[in-house]
Amino acid sequence: MHFVTGGAFNGKAKWVKKTYGVPREDAAWFSGYESEYFHIDFSTYSLIVIEGLENFVRQVIRENHSDPRERLEKHLKTWIAWEKEAYGRQLVLIGTDIGKGIVPMNKEDRMWRDYTGWFYQDITMMADQVDIIWYGLSHQLK
Repeated sequence: MHFVTGGAFNGKAKWVKKTYGVPREDAAWFSGYESEYFHIDFSTYSLIVIEGLENFVRQVIRENHSDPRERLEKHLKTWIAWEKEAYGRQLVLIGTDIGKGIVPMNKEDRMWRDYTGWFYQDITMMADQVDIIWYGLSHQLK
């Protein structure tokens, strides 16, 4: 799994498209910016890109699960299991860094920020590669 993060509008998606040669027939791109929730059928692809993870986190929180962190971890493990099921599969996750700046006053926004940070930490620990993109330039962290 490859995790790509960085600030909003810093070129993460463009960098991933160039790095992985997307679009291509064996790839699927799922965007949390275009739908509220990821309903993903991975079965026919060898490359899956999921962008907008921060929106995915917000949706999980709004679903009022007893433990959003547990729910997020379950999704992550499902995605990683898909990648490991067959040789040549690649999962690329793209998440915008929302942890910098002023702490939100609204409780829901604080929860969103916290759970997104924890989810990104979990992703980073499980990822084979982590890149941060700032102004279109990549810096490999892992």
